[in-house]
Amino acid sequence: MNRNMMIALATSILLTVSAPAALAAEVPTEQETAAASLQAQGLMAGDENGDLHLNDNLTRAEMAVLVSQICINPEHIAWERDFYARLCDANFNDVPKWARTYVGVCASNGIMAGYGEGIFAPSDPATPQMACAVILRWLERDGWDYDTACDKAAELELIPAEALTGDTITRGDMAILIKRAQDYMAWLQTL
Repeated sequence: MNRNMMIALATSILLTVSAPAALAAEVPTEQETAAASLQAQGLMAGDENGDLHLNDNLTRAEMAVLVSQICINPEHIAWERDFYARLCDANFNDVPKWARTYVGVCASNGIMAGYGEGIFAPSDPATPQMACAVILRWLERDGWDYDTACDKAAELELIPAEALTGDTITRGDMAILIKRAQDYMAWLQTL
């Protein structure tokens, strides 16, 4: 074998061996895939640079924005924006203007509630338990209560176990929870 053929063979072997590693590095995480799906549906938006901040903790107001749009058609929300904002204002005195419509949607559908005395606490972190309870309410699933919401969501494979271990849920883990819940809902409709 001549020298050029040896170099070509060695290069070919190196490319073959390194190609799977390069491809593996490009495979998106489940958070990225779920968030991309929600973004394509118009349910999740990034910042001015397009960053979705998937590792950031989710607040109750942000959760209301995400969940309201799966509860009711986003076009309906846009059409009835003022109605839902007034509904929010009638029940809560601490919700910022940008979140009022979405909190109103969640409250009117029994998906999220406040803490009483007009307090919604929009800046409070959303816990995994809270996120699971909200999604189970949307799915209208029985056989759970607030204390067992995470167990029920894990049983239904709506959320990875590692997402249930912290005090707060990240934007990325909420994207997974919503996407898996959408898939679960679609599967139920085939039965």
